[in-house]
Amino acid sequence: MEVENPPTVKYQTPLRLAHRDLTRSRIRNAARDLFYEHHYDSTTMDEIAVAAGLRRQTLYLHYKDKAEILGDIIADYAPKAKSLLATLPGPRPTRPQLQRWIEDVTNFVGRERVPLSIIQELRRTNSIHAGPLGSLTKALIAGLGENNPPFRKAAQDNASPMLRARALLLLQELTYACEIHLDDTDREFSGALLQLAAEDFYAFLSK
Repeated sequence: MEVENPPTVKYQTPLRLAHRDLTRSRIRNAARDLFYEHHYDSTTMDEIAVAAGLRRQTLYLHYKDKAEILGDIIADYAPKAKSLLATLPGPRPTRPQLQRWIEDVTNFVGRERVPLSIIQELRRTNSIHAGPLGSLTKALIAGLGENNPPFRKAAQDNASPMLRARALLLLQELTYACEIHLDDTDREFSGALLQLAAEDFYAFLSK
């Protein structure tokens, strides 16, 4: 009687796991740069594969679509962003303190290349992610509230809609100002945006 060969089992050895993690990291880094430079909506899986130096089939072995890639990027970004935002001086920061802090945030956005605008794009185009993204936004606002009661209150479930909306708009304003400052050659204009963001934070935290 003929004996069938047993199926081949691919063991998840440390070397295999390390190779998988390295490949997924290459994919995330390539996608992050493309999302930042060309926007999430216009980036294709084929472009991500080329940028990562991988075959298309290899890319799909690791991620089913770009939304899943962005989900991993955000999962990696969120705790770092929250920690950075938690350095907002408080409870009543001065204007110079706010300006120095915003410079730190701008440098962070430049390094990470995952501004809030990319996260918002996923919210708009993929309603299935609305819940997790809402939780992320709340976590970022909670980071701002580490030393500042108004933001801390805005992150609570029972926060008033006006307070929550104001905190979210300030977070969006900050991110937008940082993005423009990093990309716009008109430093006078982009510097004015950062200055206005600092003034709006000052007004919010001084009440």
